[in-house]
Amino acid sequence: MANRKVIAVGLDSPNNSVFEKWMDQGLLPNLAALRNESSCGIVSHRKINNDQNSWIPFLTGKSLQNIDHWLSTYQPRNYENSENSLYNAHGHQPFYAVKGQARVVMFDLPVPITDNVDGIQIAGWATELNETFSASIPPSAITEIHEKYGMDPKLDGALKYYNQEFERYSLSYQVPSPYDIGALRLFRDKVLASTATRGRICRDLLQSEDCDLFLTEFPETHTAGHTFWHLSQSHPLAGLSADFGPDPLLQIYQAVDHEIGLIAEMVGPNDELIVFSVDSLTADCLEIARSLFLPEFLYRWSFPGKAALAAGAAGTTPPQPRLDYLMHWKHEIWELRTGDGDRDLQSPKEQADHNDPFNWQPTNWYKPVWAQMKAFALPSIADGYIRLNVKGREARGVIDAADYQRTCDEICSRLSELVDPRTGRALVDRVIQTRRDPFEIDSRNSPADLIVLWQDESPVDVVDSPLVGRIGPVPYFRPGGHQKQGTKIDNFFMVRAADCSPEKPFAEGNLEDLPATILNRMGLDIPEHFDGRPLRFILDTAYAANA
Repeated sequence: MANRKVIAVGLDSPNNSVFEKWMDQGLLPNLAALRNESSCGIVSHRKINNDQNSWIPFLTGKSLQNIDHWLSTYQPRNYENSENSLYNAHGHQPFYAVKGQARVVMFDLPVPITDNVDGIQIAGWATELNETFSASIPPSAITEIHEKYGMDPKLDGALKYYNQEFERYSLSYQVPSPYDIGALRLFRDKVLASTATRGRICRDLLQSEDCDLFLTEFPETHTAGHTFWHLSQSHPLAGLSADFGPDPLLQIYQAVDHEIGLIAEMVGPNDELIVFSVDSLTADCLEIARSLFLPEFLYRWSFPGKAALAAGAAGTTPPQPRLDYLMHWKHEIWELRTGDGDRDLQSPKEQADHNDPFNWQPTNWYKPVWAQMKAFALPSIADGYIRLNVKGREARGVIDAADYQRTCDEICSRLSELVDPRTGRALVDRVIQTRRDPFEIDSRNSPADLIVLWQDESPVDVVDSPLVGRIGPVPYFRPGGHQKQGTKIDNFFMVRAADCSPEKPFAEGNLEDLPATILNRMGLDIPEHFDGRPLRFILDTAYAANA
């Protein structure tokens, strides 16, 4: 049984350098004060593939190397892809599934609920994902939350979708255009309201529920990073910040800081408070490349002389970026379709009417012609996914298996020619081939044959190819984004407890070590299947010398 109560609070994807700077400047006073009272440490992770979710190592204690979980599934027999949400099971119980050993209260982590937990689990109130499934154990808990505190303010006006795979309805809110200052202000206010309500729910649960482990997270830092990066940090659209007013990213970080300060006041002297981060966002350099430039390039390569979206004249000086894109990004991109695109692509509205959760991503609009293309892009996150249309593997393949490697090489060569005409910089960093044999079957492997890693030095709105011409300029997508595959991401954690202090920092480790550390701090055994191990204190000689 647990011998110590732990309250663990996560921050989802705050930019770590910005976060540390604002703490040092006194702009996040409660977290800075907590840092001065805690043992601190760094746990890192690298995504083996960017469609892997950074929360999985924390939730399961397993390394991403040993987790089989992809954003989407793909069936070559019918060219169908479906969403594989983090809410979907990935074969591993959450680390707090310790039935009979501890009572747990979990509020709104991005994870499916499970039977192997004593206590309360509430999921899907206001996660970062803009497709939300609400569920709880006991089933009445989420209903009581909605009745007492209301729905997530961001869900005001949300669309309702029926998810065929989960056989249930979900709600999906729409993120405003990064160019629409009025809509951004309204959305900022909703995120702030969501933060305040989340804090109140957490405090009320802490006060009313006796537990050994309380777990929650603030996803608002993730949402804010995607939506407001350009109004706070370096970005081609940073000039819009003069019209917006106060820094909205800072405002939301400060709102989270305030709520964590109130939670910290409720933690007793014999209990432990752990504050941690998972993942880190930065300026988005990847989303337009993988969701628009890549599928359009493959379309033009497969159908010489045709262009579906954003046709332009390569070799000319690109026009100055426009600032009048006020519709949602998918609608603005759909307005850039050609006659070929109108005939061949499926519109985002039609896909939304069919409850396709990928309707927002242009990659998905090319589905009607996947069977006719030599290769096509699959929906993905950050990195580009290319699937070759191989005879004998795909239902209507057009590439002979004997030509598989030659075709992979040709695609890689042509991708290396893609250039941002504004800077002269290559768009593609490198391409990873996932299999040498197109018929190789391994559930741990990506459904893509080629994974494209993009340059991440600056956002790009137009690209030139000597083979297929110019694509763009196009409106920028969400200003903040994820980092490319293989990037080392540092996540911080702080532990305030009787045996902790800044003079006793923790040794650095991996993100999967954090759940093992929490169980260890509670006095519980670490499951044998965990990859992570409890982190130990180290002597900070530099601190001791200056003390």
